[in-house]
Amino acid sequence: MKKNLLAITCLTLSVILLSGCGAKKKSPQVVKTTAPPTATSAPISTAVPTYAPAPTMVPTPVPTIIPTPVPTILPTPIPTFVPTPVVTPAQIPAQTGLPKVTKDPTDETVPVNGSCQFIARYENAELAEWHFVSPDGSLDADYSVVQNQFPALRIIGGNSKDLTLSGIPQALNGCRVYCKFSNSVGSVKTASALITVKSTPGYTAPTVPGSTVTSAQYQSFIGRWAEELAGRCQISIAYKTQGSANVDISWSNSAWSKSRWQMTAYVYKDGIMAYDDAHAWIESYVDGYNPIVSDESYGGTGSLYIQDGKLHWYNDVTGQLTVLVPA
Repeated sequence: MKKNLLAITCLTLSVILLSGCGAKKKSPQVVKTTAPPTATSAPISTAVPTYAPAPTMVPTPVPTIIPTPVPTILPTPIPTFVPTPVVTPAQIPAQTGLPKVTKDPTDETVPVNGSCQFIARYENAELAEWHFVSPDGSLDADYSVVQNQFPALRIIGGNSKDLTLSGIPQALNGCRVYCKFSNSVGSVKTASALITVKSTPGYTAPTVPGSTVTSAQYQSFIGRWAEELAGRCQISIAYKTQGSANVDISWSNSAWSKSRWQMTAYVYKDGIMAYDDAHAWIESYVDGYNPIVSDESYGGTGSLYIQDGKLHWYNDVTGQLTVLVPA
């Protein structure tokens, strides 16, 4: 162990000696350093650099908002009404003076239950109205009063220039009729015409409904009748009791509806059949089988009479006269 330590020490010392003694010590050499070439610098300019001017910002114009003017509402002008001047009689032209009668009615002679017509003509008239005067002249009544007095009497054209009477009763024998024409100036009357009613020998007309009369006096009513022009109206009259009959009326309105009347008519005066118990209604066939009843009413009045072989039905409710022929 001691031998190894000694050997290592000796070896170390030998290395040191060799390093210090064996190497030559050289003098230091001056290395000539060549200065690097001096770069020629560009002359420094003292001019102030010119820069492009900054773009001028043009402000976006703000649009000018012109307010919409509020429309001026003008008031609606009130129309000026020009009053119609009042025409006084002095301002009426001469040709519109009092009415002028150009034709008077003439006398008529008729049988009981007969008919006749009175004709009058005029100029410059606006209204016409027929009047009846009693045989003794004590009573003067217009046509509407006479119609109420004799329900079976038919008056057509009571306010026109042509007056037609039918179903004339014996009570009008000896009466006179005249027409009064009127306008804004005044009125004039035609001459009167005499009514002469000839009674049928051996016949006394009943005065109340249901009076006993012979079958011959209403036998001509019994049967079926159809409207003369279009046949839309159908009337069936059947015997009920002495002096009365059942009346059934059907009037076709369309393929789906018809008007109906049923009443009892009595021989009232001079062969006229009158009624005041009419039951009226409308039948509508929506499904073609079962009728729907509407517009039902009771108590309608009217009359039936025969003239020139034709049945005349006058409905007081509608004021309509229908002419029928045997069906």
